[in-house]
Amino acid sequence: MFSIKMRAAQNGKHLSGAECLLPDGADIPAHSNALLARALDHSRGAPDEIHLTLRAVESAAVVSLPALPVREIRAATPAAGRAAAVKILAELGVPDADLLWEKFRSTYALRGAMLLNIDTGERLEPNPERGIRATCLDAADTPPAARQHKNHFREALILATKVADAPGVVAEICVSDDPDYVAGYVASRASGYVRVTPLKERGSADGGRIFLFRGDAATAARCVEYLERTPVLVRVQS
Repeated sequence: MFSIKMRAAQNGKHLSGAECLLPDGADIPAHSNALLARALDHSRGAPDEIHLTLRAVESAAVVSLPALPVREIRAATPAAGRAAAVKILAELGVPDADLLWEKFRSTYALRGAMLLNIDTGERLEPNPERGIRATCLDAADTPPAARQHKNHFREALILATKVADAPGVVAEICVSDDPDYVAGYVASRASGYVRVTPLKERGSADGGRIFLFRGDAATAARCVEYLERTPVLVRVQS
């Protein structure tokens, strides 16, 4: 199989990213061109730098997962949406869940996510300036045309499914950094994928994600390895 990744930047700041995980024999140029088209059309501006990389992946290493079950919470205001998200996290056993929004501010500048030990409050990312990237993932049987434009819900569900399967992960909380997309989610094996909207005001570019972790140092190392290196294909119902 092949892992294809696109990253676009503007003035050195991350602007857009997407990826494919394709079987040998797939139309690699068509999928690559779709990612390039997406990089050139983003609501936050035009890129001045685009990186497209391709890497071979052993098929035997690929993990196949069913997508998390989905439900939605519609709130009257962003504050009500955040309260609903906090309630879900508290039910999942996350201590001091109401304090997470302050930590969330630290994720805005990260290219990846914060990996947070929920019992000690310690950040566990090997590189705190970058964060952890859940990568090398895709939905099975995605056509090239579906990659040209971002499908917030579908792509978030794919990522959340992989994260929920990682060693030691209790839950994930995410808010999109796209100004025109105000939804976010809480996800875990126990709760499934819970889409919450709104979680921020329209026009705000503030967004990020936190992987909420419980475990020892060895488990944290396995978690990082799984999130960043293990290839995962998610079975998403159309």
